[in-house]
Amino acid sequence: MGARKLQIVCVLGLMLMQGVSAQQISQMAVGNYGMVHALHLNPSLPAYGAYQWQVNLAGFWANANNNYLSLRLPYSAYRIPNRIPLLYQTESGNPRFDRLWLQERLNGRTKHASVSSDVYGPSASVRVKSWTFGLFTQGSAALRVNRLPENLAHALFKELDSLQGAFSQFKTIDQGGVNTINAFSISGNSRINLGINAAKAIQIGQGRQVLLGISVKKVWGLPGFYLQNSGMTVTTVNDDSLLFSPASMQLITYGESTGRGWGSDIGASYVFHKKDFKRNGNYAKTRTRYFCKLGLSVMDIGRIRYKDARYSTVSIDRETGVNTDRTFDETLRNNSDYLALADSFMQQFGSFRQYSADLNVGLPTRMVASADFQMKKHFFVAAVLSQSLRKKQSVHARYQSFLMLSPRFEYRYFEVSLPAMLEYDYRSLRIGASVRIGPLYIGTSSLASFLYTRGFKDADLFAGIAFGNLSEFSFRKQARARWQKRSGKQSACAVF
Repeated sequence: MGARKLQIVCVLGLMLMQGVSAQQISQMAVGNYGMVHALHLNPSLPAYGAYQWQVNLAGFWANANNNYLSLRLPYSAYRIPNRIPLLYQTESGNPRFDRLWLQERLNGRTKHASVSSDVYGPSASVRVKSWTFGLFTQGSAALRVNRLPENLAHALFKELDSLQGAFSQFKTIDQGGVNTINAFSISGNSRINLGINAAKAIQIGQGRQVLLGISVKKVWGLPGFYLQNSGMTVTTVNDDSLLFSPASMQLITYGESTGRGWGSDIGASYVFHKKDFKRNGNYAKTRTRYFCKLGLSVMDIGRIRYKDARYSTVSIDRETGVNTDRTFDETLRNNSDYLALADSFMQQFGSFRQYSADLNVGLPTRMVASADFQMKKHFFVAAVLSQSLRKKQSVHARYQSFLMLSPRFEYRYFEVSLPAMLEYDYRSLRIGASVRIGPLYIGTSSLASFLYTRGFKDADLFAGIAFGNLSEFSFRKQARARWQKRSGKQSACAVF
C-alpha cells in the first residue's frame, strides 16, 4: 500500500485515539508493621500485627508502563533540573527534549500502556481486644491502552508523516495490500473512596488464629471515558482506491455529574504455628511470631453508577470502497485537524449515532492470595498473587495482575524488602525495593529505573508517612522509666 493509501488508515486510527495496577504497597501491607496498609491487600490482616493502633497521614503510589516506547537519555536523570549538560539545554536554560531519545520496540505484537496512581489520605486502625476497626480514604486514577495495533501505533508516533516512515509497518500493494487493525480499547477512570474496616481475630489454640475481615466503602466517581474499536481490514484494490471491511467503534464519556456507588472487600487469613510439643528450641527462637500467615481476599467488589453518560457509536455496515486521489492527498497533508478529517470521512462513508443513558462502571475487582513465612527472628519471605477479575478491554476500572516474591528484614523501627515481581499481567519481570524508617516509608516495584537512570521502560514509586503506638517509642519509655525510678526513691524515703 502506498503512502497516500495508508494515510487514510492512520487518520481513522487517530480518530480512535482522540476519544481518549493493592499491587501498590504489597511488600509493606503483608508485614507486621503495616496495619493501615494491610487493609488494601486483605481486610482481615489488620487484626494481626505489632501495633495496637496506627495512623497513616498521607501516601501515594504512581506507576507508568508500556511495551512500546523506552526513553534513552544521553545523561543521568539525576542531573535534572540543575545539572544538565549545556548541550542538552535550551537557550533559556531549560531541559531540551529530543524525540530521537524515544526508541520503539517493533516486534509484531500489539501494544499496551498504563498510567495509574493512588493517593492514600488520612487513615487509621485501632485494635480493641480481639476486634480491629479502621477508617480509610483513598483516591485513584488510571489510563490504559489495550492491544493497540503496532502498525497504527507506529504511524501515530511518526505523526502520520510518510517522510518519517510512518507507514512502514503497513503492507504495500506489492505485499498483498491487506492490513489488519485488530480490536483495541482505550479507557480512563477516576474515583475517591471513604471506607470503614472491621476485622476479628479468633483464637483456635496452639498459637493459631483465624482472621476475618470486611471493608465497606462509599465511592464517588469522577470523570472518565471508554473507547472501543471492533477492528477492521483495509485492502488496497488499486492505485486510487481502498476497501474497508465492516467495522464499528464506540466512545462513552461520563462524569459530568459525579457518579455514586458502593464497594466492599472481604477476606480471611490463617496464622499457623506448630503445636507446642513440636516446637523445639531452634523453632522457638526463630519463629517468634508464626510459622506462616496465609490470606485470601476479594477486593473492590462493587460499581459506580453514572447518570446520563454520553454514547457515540460509528459503524461501517458493509464493505466500503474509498477513492483517494491527489486532491484528497493534498487535503490530508495540509490539514492538521485529523479528528475533523476522520469525522468527515465517517459521516460520508459510515453511520453515526449518539445518545445518553445511565452507565455502571465496576470497581477494579481482584482476587488476592498472600503468604508470609518467618524464617528467622527478623527475616521473613512473603508471596502475593493478585489476579484481576475484570477483562482487559472492559469499561470497568482495573488493576493489572502480578505475582510477587519478597524477602524482608523487619524490625520495629526499620524494615527493608527486595521483591521480585512478575508484573503487568505477568508480562515483565521486575526487581523492587522498599524501606521503612520509623514512620517514613518509600519503595518501588521497578528498581532498575532508579539505578540506571539513562533508560526508562517503566516507572513505579510509592511513599508516605504512618505511625503507631506512640506511647511505646523509646523517648517515652525513657521518660517513664525515669519517673518510675524517682517514684521508687520517694517511696523508699517515706518508709524510712
